[in-house]
Amino acid sequence: MIICAGESLIDMVSLAKERGEVQYTPHVGGSILNSARALGRLDADAYYCGAVSNDTFGGLILDSLRDSKVQEDFIINTNRPTTLAYADVTDGIAKYSFVDEHSAGRLIDRDSLKPYLNKIKNAKALLVGGISLQAEPCGSSWQWLVEKVLGDCVIYFDTNIRPDFIDDKIKYIERFERLTKIADIVKISEQDYSYLYGKEDFKKATAQWLENGVKLIVLTLGEKGVKAIYSEGQEINVGTEEVEVIDTIAAGDSFNAGLLYELDKQKMLDHEKLANIETSALIKALTFANQVASFTVTQKGANPPWMHQVK
Repeated sequence: MIICAGESLIDMVSLAKERGEVQYTPHVGGSILNSARALGRLDADAYYCGAVSNDTFGGLILDSLRDSKVQEDFIINTNRPTTLAYADVTDGIAKYSFVDEHSAGRLIDRDSLKPYLNKIKNAKALLVGGISLQAEPCGSSWQWLVEKVLGDCVIYFDTNIRPDFIDDKIKYIERFERLTKIADIVKISEQDYSYLYGKEDFKKATAQWLENGVKLIVLTLGEKGVKAIYSEGQEINVGTEEVEVIDTIAAGDSFNAGLLYELDKQKMLDHEKLANIETSALIKALTFANQVASFTVTQKGANPPWMHQVK
């Protein structure tokens, strides 16, 4: 059981302008939800944990989970509205603006999560991150959950920063640093790190994270692939194949799913095994994750591949 815990939303993706007006089309999205859908399409034992609205957009989200074979055991139903993310795409790169006040995801609280806590502890892995750990009050609620399952399942923290959601940067950095003392896997982009620490030495920071107990650090490099840092500071780079990019929406989320899927397939979603992972096993997992992400960028919106499309 792999649980993806956090936000779901609707990406309103821009289309070609007509008569000077931008047109938008709705696509189910949200970093954590995208990863859940990608895992389901890879035939993983995937679960989504998060708040889903009873509005029309919430119905689209539920339909997408079911269509992607994601289990619904940890879904919290609410009358609050679905978050909308307006994604304006230029040269394949999406720039986001959000409508999120009083939304289903933003106002999730500990009491909503408590009934699921014991079952979540039995998962192989828990994926967290994205805007659900950046905004408040939901950020505090998800951090509470992560701390409660510490020592039970493998914790995968995907930074995936959206600055518009961070009202107090200092407070978020404190949370980020706390999570680097809890998580087993940390994924971060060059842009995320620059936002947090500017020009501070990345190697020094990751050495501290490894000392804190992180087993695997993944630095995403866009079209150049990824760098992985693991097992007492070893480093490897894994490239990606060149593809025709439609947009980059959900590329990182699909990568998360591919990595978790392949680690699970190799029986590496275990604290001790992950800490001692062999380079060949890690290369295999990262290569597959890149393949899943590469397919996604050839599609419009968050549309991760089915297993037969990446074999």
